[in-house]
Amino acid sequence: MKKKTKKIIVAEAIFVVGVFVYLFFSTSPSQIYPLSGMTIIESDFVFEIENGEEVLISFDEDFTEPIVLNASSDIIFPPGTYYWKVRKGFRESEVKNFTIQGHVSLNIQERKENYELYNSGNVELNVTKKKARITKIIILDPGESEEIEKDNSTYEGRQL
Repeated sequence: MKKKTKKIIVAEAIFVVGVFVYLFFSTSPSQIYPLSGMTIIESDFVFEIENGEEVLISFDEDFTEPIVLNASSDIIFPPGTYYWKVRKGFRESEVKNFTIQGHVSLNIQERKENYELYNSGNVELNVTKKKARITKIIILDPGESEEIEKDNSTYEGRQL
């Protein structure tokens, strides 16, 4: 073979390898939202990913017991710090983390004959109903509601 032909073959091989390396890294799965280190107040957010099939969530960076989410998954996370990455086949993205901040929110809706207490926060609430000398404790999980009668009671709520 001529010297010039060898140079062309080597250059073509380098080009082909470069294209494969570029395609491998440009099509790897990646995370868009939530951003790494981000604090989120609402626990019902949507993960945004690119070129991925599954989202892996963990309480630790080593993913010893990951939670695997796909497009049809619906989960609400309690307050805390989570680690996440995206997987497509055998390829995975880098590990990022986010924190869900706890917040207390109690909505009271007046109905015809009663009130509806609705826990719109993301932590469990302890609602104390006081009427005269009688005290009743109502525990409301996030998203849970309870109907109570209209009377001269006072209500006090706090996070458990």
